[in-house]
Amino acid sequence: MKKAFTLIELLVVVLIIGILSAIALPQYTAAVEKSRAAEALMNLKYIQNMYIVKSLETDIATYGAYAPDFIELSGGIWNAAGNAYCTKYFYYEFAHPDIYAHRSKNIAADCSTSSDDIYSIDIQVPPESGWENFKLCEYYNDVGNKVCQGLKGQGFTPEDNS
Repeated sequence: MKKAFTLIELLVVVLIIGILSAIALPQYTAAVEKSRAAEALMNLKYIQNMYIVKSLETDIATYGAYAPDFIELSGGIWNAAGNAYCTKYFYYEFAHPDIYAHRSKNIAADCSTSSDDIYSIDIQVPPESGWENFKLCEYYNDVGNKVCQGLKGQGFTPEDNS
């Protein structure tokens, strides 16, 4: 007599694997997105600190065209106007006194625009703004909501823009 699995046993195993993957995949997606948000926060803090240092050295009236001269980020490109920087997942926008990191599905190849935002992280550069603790996270879907809710512990205010 040969020993083998029955069809019912195989179906039960496949069903269990399907249920486990249905539970695990959303958690994995959220964890990956949170790590991307951590990278964006690190870049935003770096940009904010560079503006503070530069403003102590010279009088910066606006961000714009001066940003590429003293902000060295890796893995992306500056747009032609010098007021936006793009990586694979983020479109960093410099709009005095705010610095935004837009997590977008579509970022133009020349870093001119982004669309289909998932969430945006907004901070202000303290010396010019007077809003030293201003931190906002705007979300546009459920994934963005999870990321923004996770940033509440770091002082960010989540805002629904869906």
